[in-house]
Amino acid sequence: MLRATLWLAALAFFGSAKAQTIVHGEYFIDQDNGFGSPQNGQLVINATTNVTDTTYTIDLAGLAPGVHTIGVRTKDAAGHWGLTNFTPVLITEPPPPIDDLVEVEYFLNQDPGLGAGTTAWVGSDTDTASLTFTADLTDATAGVNTLFVRSRTADGVWGHTNHTAVLVTPTPPALPVIDRVEAFNLTDEPDPGFGNATPFTVSDPQSNLVVVTLTSDLPMILLTMDTLAIRSHDADGKWSQTNFVSVLETSVVVLNTAVGISVYPNPFTEGITVKTNDGMPVRVVLYDPQGKLVHDKLLTGETHIDLQTLASGTYTAFFWKDLERIHRVQLVKQ
Repeated sequence: MLRATLWLAALAFFGSAKAQTIVHGEYFIDQDNGFGSPQNGQLVINATTNVTDTTYTIDLAGLAPGVHTIGVRTKDAAGHWGLTNFTPVLITEPPPPIDDLVEVEYFLNQDPGLGAGTTAWVGSDTDTASLTFTADLTDATAGVNTLFVRSRTADGVWGHTNHTAVLVTPTPPALPVIDRVEAFNLTDEPDPGFGNATPFTVSDPQSNLVVVTLTSDLPMILLTMDTLAIRSHDADGKWSQTNFVSVLETSVVVLNTAVGISVYPNPFTEGITVKTNDGMPVRVVLYDPQGKLVHDKLLTGETHIDLQTLASGTYTAFFWKDLERIHRVQLVKQ
């Protein structure tokens, strides 16, 4: 079936010095049948002296594919024909309809043959460019593998095989749980050696203790400019690196403006509210005027700490949000 093409002919002619009224027009395709021949196509023209901006539709249905020539000319009221204008037109065959895709398969590294891959999709569609699927990489070796993908049409024709590189990394071994944590004040004493510093109780051994509360029976008083050294021990008997944390004296105002931790009210009567502006967790450790630990929790967002049963006096609070800094703040209960 040929594609029917409609050709719009723009007629432009030049007359003599004295313009004549144009009253008739005609066209032919490929074969000139002679001036005024009834075999030529007729163009209806209202009497005018200029048809430069006039357009007409010429039906090209039925013409064979290829290049054809259209000739167009006009006649004036005196019976004079103008020059014949020629325009080439190209008639093309319409593309064949696209067969529906019904299957997509994939394989790794070695082609098992058409139809023998792993099915990624079945259905009916003319385009699977937006198709997504999860390839099974269970049998892939560690390193660079090649993933191949191809599709099949409803009449059983397979498309090109596309491929891409896939990097497979081995699964890392499970981390052993942390069963001990110890710390010491490096300002007051040298490193006593692994296993000899102040122990902290690990209530829930895990491979990561970021959100776990650590408690110690021995109070550790940290002063401004002190350096806290802390390390952990896992179930395989290995110690972590010793981390060093500086203690900075901070006011409630500076804690808010510089660190992004709001603490209010201060002074307080029943309790305090702690809020991190970025929503990240902060560890809050609170000692009463006698140096007794009364609060040690990891807080997230905005949290109210109830302290209404505690005695009045000056409390020392430590806010640990950054890995390398602890902020020491004085809070007063009235």
